[in-house]
Amino acid sequence: MVIQHDPEEAGSATEQLLRPGKQTNAIITWLRASCRSFRRKLRRRVLLRLLAFAVRFLLIPFAFLVAIVAIFVPSYSSPPSHYQLLERRCKTSSFALGCANPHNEKVFISAILYDKGGHLSGGFWGKRIIELINLLGPDNVFLSIYESGSGPAGRAALQDFSARVPCRKAIVSEDVASLEGLPNVTMPDGTTRTKRIAFLAELRNRALRPLDMVVGTEDVLKYDKVMFLNDVYFRSIDAAHLILNTNAGESGRSRYLVACALDFANPFAVYDNYALRDAEGYAQYVNIFPFFSNKGQGKSRADIFAQTDAVRVKSCWGGMMVVQAKYVQNFNSALPSPDFQALKTQLVEPDYPRVVESPIRFRYEPEPYYDASESCLFPADVATVAMRKGAEETGVYVNPYIRTAYHEIALDILPTIRRIERLLTPLFAVFTWFMPSDEQPYRQVREGDTFAEEMWDGEGWKLKERRGRSGMFCGVREMQTLRRSQRQHGRNWWDTKMPPGQKLDFRTMWGRILPETWRLDYTAASAEEKDNFFEFDRWHE
Repeated sequence: MVIQHDPEEAGSATEQLLRPGKQTNAIITWLRASCRSFRRKLRRRVLLRLLAFAVRFLLIPFAFLVAIVAIFVPSYSSPPSHYQLLERRCKTSSFALGCANPHNEKVFISAILYDKGGHLSGGFWGKRIIELINLLGPDNVFLSIYESGSGPAGRAALQDFSARVPCRKAIVSEDVASLEGLPNVTMPDGTTRTKRIAFLAELRNRALRPLDMVVGTEDVLKYDKVMFLNDVYFRSIDAAHLILNTNAGESGRSRYLVACALDFANPFAVYDNYALRDAEGYAQYVNIFPFFSNKGQGKSRADIFAQTDAVRVKSCWGGMMVVQAKYVQNFNSALPSPDFQALKTQLVEPDYPRVVESPIRFRYEPEPYYDASESCLFPADVATVAMRKGAEETGVYVNPYIRTAYHEIALDILPTIRRIERLLTPLFAVFTWFMPSDEQPYRQVREGDTFAEEMWDGEGWKLKERRGRSGMFCGVREMQTLRRSQRQHGRNWWDTKMPPGQKLDFRTMWGRILPETWRLDYTAASAEEKDNFFEFDRWHE
């Protein structure tokens, strides 16, 4: 029997063997699905193991460390005994008027406000002010507030608040704070601007005008302390501690020339490093605990770790500052000069610097691209006068037990956060390591010293030999100017861009340096671009 072979049939059979059929497809699909499932399970196992590792070796030890620090070595949570004595005295007397002030110290409280909507004077801030007045004793307090530009709601709230104030007072409200008489600086294009610091100095001096009156007339008292207060959230008992308990001696009375709180932008970071300088005049740009670097001798940092209520500094503000009144109040039979209340009278002219004298008032630095916070210059000037007079008390201190905040929730959380803030010390070291140079060439220049100052003369940067002014350590290489339009995002000021070419190592922290081609860039700019060519908003760019 002969079997015939059909080539076409054989080819067809071969194709069927080579072509994946339904069963083969199913096997491949199953294999792929199994691989995907295996990979998912493997990833899940790896992630679970990593999570277990993190919980076991990182999270649990860290939680344990937090608990140990919070319980056994909390930061600034055990104030000196006389703080507790003051609070106990007020509690047992049901907070009788003047319970915090057994020596009846006379206190002048000064504040400037921008209170659009009336939420400050009509809310938390106003309530705490009245509580503080009652703790100190209404007969011992004078309250001076200067408010401007807050609109009808803010003005109405301030009027209601004024009616509830139980002490002597001078509360002034204006629709718009006039800029008439305020000096201007000239920009590189020849246009003029008003410095923000000059504006703030003028407003703060207006709130001090009741201290210009002659003591003994018109029911004017001789004050022991002058307290400056920002629009901050604070505890009234803390303010009393700052005034009456900071660095108290055996007599139970406070000992300081200037004492400040610490103000917090959030529960972890202080806010006002623009005015804060450590015991050797160094600016601080890392805002978390321990707040001060170890530059120089690191005195301020050492005081922080010692948990003292009198951390030595050169200047401070902290949203709440108290000063010995004898350097601020006018004790003469008349004003020191007829134009004493004019801001130009307080000016220390860089080319012909005068010696600062009491009564001290707020001032500003007049030259372009060199600013110094009025809140830094004021305590610096007070200290300059006190040391020149050989005063017994010349200490300028930050009291870290006293903390203010710019949000109510931050104030509520601060007692908890401070218990564990020591844990931020390594992070402070890391941030400090990566910070660029923050040199200030005039940090050690004192009033009367001869030194070389670099200044912008309208054409370029020039070095000029000058005599030192009080508070040279306050200086920063930048400039803030008032907006020529309405407030934006709650602010009425700009930062500025500076021409390049400085010779001294004087770094700008918040300003910007223009490119070398800035003159050509300015020439090519449109009229609208030229209007704000030298200014920028660092908060919203």
